[in-house]
Amino acid sequence: MPLLWMVLELYQVSLPDLPKDGYDTIPMWVADMNFPTVPSICAAIVERVQHPAFGYFSPSEEYYNAIIKWQEERNGVTGLTKECIGYENGVLGGVISVLNAFSAPGDAILLHSPTYIGFTMSLENNGRKIIHSPLKQDENGVWRMDYEDMDKKIKAHKIHTAIFCNPHNPCGRVWEKWEIESYGSL
Repeated sequence: MPLLWMVLELYQVSLPDLPKDGYDTIPMWVADMNFPTVPSICAAIVERVQHPAFGYFSPSEEYYNAIIKWQEERNGVTGLTKECIGYENGVLGGVISVLNAFSAPGDAILLHSPTYIGFTMSLENNGRKIIHSPLKQDENGVWRMDYEDMDKKIKAHKIHTAIFCNPHNPCGRVWEKWEIESYGSL
């Protein structure tokens, strides 16, 4: 019996049915985590909820300085200023900003399928043409990029912008280094 069911039984909580064979006890999304959060994150959350407004925020000098320092130490980037840094309140806002910077309405954008509906909606709502490159399962059932298909579509549709999701949503794959390098070489 899975540990969750033993705990529920111990506290006399009505037990749900056990999952069918081959299914997890608790289905998880790509972004779910089942490990403890770093204490500094918990402390920052507690500090943040002390403020009564939970809306958007204006980035502070500390926000920009942390990014500038990280880029310099991690990537050797020098001369970066806060004017070079865009602030987005979510992944899809970031996707739209990149689309607007690197493509124009009507441009073809490469997108792996299956894909997160937020990506398709962001592309469609901003006038881009989606070119799907389906992932395929290898002999072990692992979802992989089809580099030959991607190469053909990049050339045929003159694609210069793509959405690359890591870990992939919805497959949950964390791409291996060689896969990312192969993708980048296209």
